[in-house]
Amino acid sequence: MLHIPGLDAALYMAHPGSFRSLSECCGVPRAAAAVSPFATTAQTLEAIFSCPKTQAGTSQNVNQPWKKSLKRRKGGIGDSQGDSTSGGAFPASYYTLTAQQMHENGYPKYEVEEDASSPQNKLGFIRTRPAAAGTKPREMVAIDCEMCLTSLGLELTRVSMVDPLGNVILDKLVKPKNEITNYNTRFSGITASMLLHVTTTLGDIQEEILELVSAETILVGHSVESDLIALKVYHPLVIDTALLYQHPGKGSSSVYKPALRTLTARFLRRRIQENKNGHDSIEDARAAMDLTLLKIKNGPAFGKRMKPHTENLIQVLTDHERRCTLIDSRTVLHHYAVGSCNAVITNSDRESLTKAEKEVKKASIDFVWVQFSDLHSYHEEEARSSEAMAVRVAETLAFMTCKKGPKTTTKIKPVLSQKLQAVLTDLDNHIKRLYEALPFNSLMIAFSGHGDTPGVRQLQELKWKSLQGLKQASLQQWTQHNEAVLEEFAARAETTLAFVCAKT
Repeated sequence: MLHIPGLDAALYMAHPGSFRSLSECCGVPRAAAAVSPFATTAQTLEAIFSCPKTQAGTSQNVNQPWKKSLKRRKGGIGDSQGDSTSGGAFPASYYTLTAQQMHENGYPKYEVEEDASSPQNKLGFIRTRPAAAGTKPREMVAIDCEMCLTSLGLELTRVSMVDPLGNVILDKLVKPKNEITNYNTRFSGITASMLLHVTTTLGDIQEEILELVSAETILVGHSVESDLIALKVYHPLVIDTALLYQHPGKGSSSVYKPALRTLTARFLRRRIQENKNGHDSIEDARAAMDLTLLKIKNGPAFGKRMKPHTENLIQVLTDHERRCTLIDSRTVLHHYAVGSCNAVITNSDRESLTKAEKEVKKASIDFVWVQFSDLHSYHEEEARSSEAMAVRVAETLAFMTCKKGPKTTTKIKPVLSQKLQAVLTDLDNHIKRLYEALPFNSLMIAFSGHGDTPGVRQLQELKWKSLQGLKQASLQQWTQHNEAVLEEFAARAETTLAFVCAKT
């Protein structure tokens, strides 16, 4: 399946010579309507990858990935002999928070003090250290802390850590420095009797943390910023399940974070935090670790909400035991790569073509997705240029005026710029090479999804600014002629093409 965003019917029909290979390989196209003349590529892709659910509600296994991937820990996805945390297009390190995400979510930031040789700053925070030369650091550990309210605020009273197999590597009670005013037992599970003979201090725990966790270790947890603040530890590599999964009712744009018990019930089919005596930090750490391993195994798109009553196309194919390969940018793969599909990250059409030529020849692969986006990138670049947009508006208006004039035998068509001609030539050559690489009895679907939607959105923005009385270099006043050009742009962008051919 080949996606060619930016190619509309008007461009194809006006310059058939620029698409000779496309026509020879795929034949006569069918016209199709875009999602919207204003649609972004992301909106178009969501429509493409959204499949209506069956009457039963879901595919056979679409909402039961744990049956395949969450076996018993020994020999399962957490097996240290497996590749659950490394390898593939999206290793565990892909899911760690960026510096911006850590800042936006209140993670403690280590500030270098005047005494740079000291690992501890004035507030008592420490930073994890690189592993000693010749030693292998732990790859990933999950952590959960319980806190009680003291005269100073929330302070650490228990810390638990587990490895990918669920083995406990640390579980200790901690005596707060200040007097406890509320044990918060309902949530912390901590009581006065539990801490009666405890002498372990925060400093003692920090020393153990430095022994168990190096700077290269990925720290897993749910809302880990609270744990690190309680521990007074700065650590750069964190996977936070509160950000790894979307809120089940709010979607990707929500500021709400999903609860750990909600995620565990939905994706692991496991109940946690039901003990009336309070939370169990070991149980919570294991839940966070299992959720993380499940995400790594199934890909970045796993757990993301699709449109109502729809499911991911790749998940549907995977559930029907069809092996898939997605060749696209990291952003696209992040949203749609799920299950056991091969995710191949590319950064250009040329690179996408090279990867696709190899994938389509593999007998084990049933479905290959690839996108050639240079034409759409050209449209985006043109839309950002005020001068280019002004020229295009003038050319379109002149073309429309000529079409309404006296009938003539001479066929009038817009002239391609040298840059656009080069883009179309490369596109046509890429399609020819891709078709030639296909084995016999292959079905090829090529479609554009949408035309020049960046141009439409830019004109819409110019119209809005003009009506608001805002000054703009490319347009002084919105007129009926401008409105006619906007309608023409929208009509072209909305009329897309689809080719279906079998190589025999």
